[in-house]
Order: sequence, then C-alpha cells, then structure tokens
Amino acid sequence: MLTTAENEMLTRVGPGTPCGELMRRYWHPIAPTVQLEDDPVRKVRILGEDLVLFRDRGGHLGLIGPRCPHRAMHMEFGIPEEVGLRCPYHGWLFDGTGRCLEQPLAPPTSTFKDRVRTTAYQVQEMGGLVWAYLGPEPVPLLPRLDLCEQEHGLRQIVGHMLPCNWLQVMENRGDQHHAIYLHGRLFQYALEQQGRLTDDPNGRYNATMRQQEERLRRGAYPIVQIVYNKYGFTKGMRDSDAPEDVWQLGGPVFFPYLVYPNGGNIGSIRHDYQIGVPIDDTTTWHISYRSYTFPPEIQVPQQEHIPYVEVPIRDERGKYILDYVLGQDMVAWYEQGEITDRTQEHLYEGDKVIIAYRQMLKQQIDIVQQGGDPMNIIRDAAENVPWTPTLEGWPAATIEAATRAGSARRQGPSSYRFNFHKVSKGGWQYIEDDVDRYCPDRELILALYEEADRLLQQHAQARP
Repeated sequence: MLTTAENEMLTRVGPGTPCGELMRRYWHPIAPTVQLEDDPVRKVRILGEDLVLFRDRGGHLGLIGPRCPHRAMHMEFGIPEEVGLRCPYHGWLFDGTGRCLEQPLAPPTSTFKDRVRTTAYQVQEMGGLVWAYLGPEPVPLLPRLDLCEQEHGLRQIVGHMLPCNWLQVMENRGDQHHAIYLHGRLFQYALEQQGRLTDDPNGRYNATMRQQEERLRRGAYPIVQIVYNKYGFTKGMRDSDAPEDVWQLGGPVFFPYLVYPNGGNIGSIRHDYQIGVPIDDTTTWHISYRSYTFPPEIQVPQQEHIPYVEVPIRDERGKYILDYVLGQDMVAWYEQGEITDRTQEHLYEGDKVIIAYRQMLKQQIDIVQQGGDPMNIIRDAAENVPWTPTLEGWPAATIEAATRAGSARRQGPSSYRFNFHKVSKGGWQYIEDDVDRYCPDRELILALYEEADRLLQQHAQARP
C-alpha cells in the first residue's frame, strides 16, 4: 500500500504538482484531428488546464489560453482568420504563439498590442490526433509511433471519457491476472444477465474460464514477471507448473501511459495502442488506437481521414456496458473511485508489475525534480525513429517461443480476434466481444477480415 502523501504525489497532475510537472515534459493527445473539420475551434482540457484549440484558415494550429486577456471573453467562440483566432468581443487577434496581432478598435498608432500576450502551447498532428506540449523549453521532439505512421493499414480511433484518475487506468496495464476473471467470469455473468450466455467454446469468456478450471485442477496458479527496457517495460505470465523458460509475453509499455497490448508479435491483423490521457485529476480520456494490417494481396481503401468515435460507458437505461472486453476493464478502473485510496489496498506477489510501475513513476518524478530529463524525452532527430514494440531483455529463445505460440494462438480457430467476422453460437459476430464493434468503419473491417480468411484458406489448400 501507499501512504496518503505518496498517493497524492503519484496521482495529481495539475500545474505545480510532482506528477503534473513530470507529465508536462511529454507530448499528449488533446483531440482527434477530424473534430477540427467539424468545428475548427474547440475547448480542450489537459493536465488540469482549460485551453482552446483552433485551426486558422491558413491551416495553422494553435493552442491558447481560454479567455481573451482584454475582457475575459471565452475564445471558444473565437473566429478563425487567415492567421490566428479573433476574439468575437472586440476583435483582438491572436496567433498560435500567443502574440496579439491586431487590436482593430485601437488607434492605428497604438503599440499596446505588442505588450499583450495570451497563454500558448506547442501543438502538432500525428496519426489522426492533435498532440500538445505544455512543459518548459527547449521543447522535445514529438516521439514517432509506428502505428500512427502506417499509411498502408486501416486505422480507427475509439475514445471513452472516464470519471477516474489516470493511474488507475495505467496500473491495469501491469495487471495481467485480471483477464482471467474480469474477462472470463464477469463476461459470462454479464451475458447471463442479458440472457445471451452460450456454451460457445470459442467465446473468450468460456475459453478463459476453461483454462482457469484446468489450472485449478492441476493446483497451478499464474506467475508474472516484468522486464525493463529503455522505453518502459514488458511483462510476461506463465503457469506455476510450466517450464521456467515458457512465458506468454506482451504488453510493451511506452512510458508514461501508452501500451501496445498485442506485444509486437507477428501474426495479427489487429494492432492497437491503448492510451490513457490525464485530462485532470479525476478524468481520463482513454484512446483505443486501432490499425488493421491485411495481407498485401488485399486492396485496402486509402483513408483520407482517420475516423474517431466517442463511446459512452453506460447504455440508454443508465446501466454500465459490460458485454465487451474494454467495457469490463473500464468499470474496474472507474469503480475504484475517482482516485483510488491506495492506503487501503493489500497487494500480493501477483501485483509485482504494479509495484514496479509505481517505483518507475517515482524515479521519473525525482529525475524531473532534480532538473533532468525523464525517460522517452527525445531531442535528437536522428534518434526519433518510429517506436515499434520490443521484447528486449527477455532471453532470445523465450522471445522466439512466445512469438511462435502467440502467432499460432491468434491465427487459430479459437482466436476470436482473428475471427471477428464469424458468427458465434450466440448469433452475434465475435467483433461484438471487443471495443472494435464501435469502429466507424466496422463493416469495411469485417469485409476485409472475410477476404483475409478466404485468402488464408486458399493458401492452406495450396500447400502440398
């Protein structure tokens, strides 16, 4: 458990807080790019600060303070001009650096505008998201992320606004054990309450619990392990009665809060980032960033824009939506309370990855307090190569075995994520079991899955 002071230090992200100052050394997603096509001026909130994001008519992005420094008119109602955003009250015009370019009601000879500025932060676009940097100069480079640059894939962005602190979301990244009961028994119970539970052996909920029953029959239990690397860490899990070199590896973490659940192993169509952005102390914007990579023989339509959809956490009756994997994750995060009281928790040996992440977070906060750069701050363009998940640190033979097993598991008949397009025994397609069901281009994704499946079968039949 943590002390109250430690819990405060690790969770609070506002200006001047230890974790807030750490977070201000990083670039953060603040809005989907497509939202600026609907409305080029938007209110945003990040790290406890209210700001206004805009794209002017010249195509330039700006992120400035929420109120005009003249008479406090909210700039959410500002008018984008060829350069900058104009306050609708008296016409003061501000560019993306915070400079006041015009005060059109002042005498032509006035130089007062040159002495007025508004808060302004750096913004850039990458992968269908607008990113912002709120920290001190010199400004680091925006790290390149592999999935954000995969022009040949089909990308989708699904968002959820969660009523809880960011650390609850991030700690789940290290908690591999939760998948057994949260995505097994709770999944079964949610479907049972809806009258939809079946004995489908390929349903994740049944397969997961079948594995756990077998584990209990043998008297085994899951063991977890963490391995650090320069970007963050990876984790592994194996049964206690399995050989010591046989691990299920995955979930590379890019500090501070991005994870690649697929683990970077080959064989998947679906690749994804999970990003838990700290909006403020009690709000997290969770981004499910999907990239679907199909065999080269399949023609994937070129995307002019990467679509975004924001999904509620409750249904029309006010009930939590629990019949898909991420919905189960999320209820475990926000039902801990707005900020988990970690003075009351009781951790055990299965929580070693959570403990290790907290230690890493403390270490990076301390580095910033000592005036240094925390991890994943990039200042040399030559070093800013696209981040691809790495299992660095694990023995080569373990990586090879885990990669081979993971590839077979994802492409096998029991992999519901490889069979999104197929219909389960319950009568719904397997895509319904995951957050992918909300993707704006869902029908296109399913059609491409079907085509990939036919191609795989043709290849199998052609083998001697």
